[in-house]
Amino acid sequence: MYARIFGILSISFLAACGGGGSNPITGGSSDDGVVTTPGADPNTQSNNTAFLFDPANLLTANQFTFTPGATAAGNSITINNLPFDNVSSQGGSYQPRAGVILPSGQVFDNAAAGGDPYLAVIVQSPSGTGALAGVVATDVYQGFGYGGAYISRPSSGLPATRPAAYTYTGAYNGVRVIRQTAGPNNAIQLTTGTANITVDLQDFDLTGAFRGFITGRQLFDENGNPIPGALAPIELVITDINQATATTTGGTTRTINTTTGANAQSGSYVGMFSGPNGGEIVGYIVVEGDLSNIDPNFVVPGGGVSAVTGREVGGFVAVQNP
Repeated sequence: MYARIFGILSISFLAACGGGGSNPITGGSSDDGVVTTPGADPNTQSNNTAFLFDPANLLTANQFTFTPGATAAGNSITINNLPFDNVSSQGGSYQPRAGVILPSGQVFDNAAAGGDPYLAVIVQSPSGTGALAGVVATDVYQGFGYGGAYISRPSSGLPATRPAAYTYTGAYNGVRVIRQTAGPNNAIQLTTGTANITVDLQDFDLTGAFRGFITGRQLFDENGNPIPGALAPIELVITDINQATATTTGGTTRTINTTTGANAQSGSYVGMFSGPNGGEIVGYIVVEGDLSNIDPNFVVPGGGVSAVTGREVGGFVAVQNP
């Protein structure tokens, strides 16, 4: 077995076992409606890794190591730069979360290590190429708490240009923290869905264009129990492609308020073409904002009255369709 180390990717990997209990810890909560943007820790980023690094909004995770076991139950990960995860020097240790299985990704937690509970989720390439996305979060803070997201690929490249657009489809997994604007209870949830990506390499003339949607989103509690009701799609708004690095530039995300038609949530995303011919796309997203009119059957966890704001970090690996 071997360990794959991906340097500082912040804001991925689902984090935090937790629940609707009282969360008195304060400090560093982000404001409602903040649009987080991709950042870079200059000491760790490389051409084949990317992470959302936004310390002002507590997205501080800056290194991820995935170590495969003989079976999925033996897989483990470590995530660096998350406070009070009970490991201060080499990153928190995460093991598969007992009894929790999502349709398209593995869930981990740091329960064995103690400290603040973090919950993490990964998505791996279905074809075994090594492309991987992960997210992490916790719900023990009055705000959205600390977390991060990362993506990595074994190599980079673009498919050959052609008049027709390329389409990619694949699995998406995320972690959502719900914040009560009044009251002590936050909650953490798991999300799944399908990433649908469309790529036009001919237009825009110098860059090409990239867009997509996360559809069919389903919600689970932190123990993997389904929560009824489909979630609103997340739009990956059209953006350019940096053809030298085979990576998107400046992508934004949003969900729509079903009552007013206005943007209810906003955020950012990064997509990277993986493999010598761009046969896969690995990406992460973050989206934050009001939940009250975009999620059918929305129920305030823990019996609170004002848990209407959520932040979701997620990752996907999408495979090129014929």
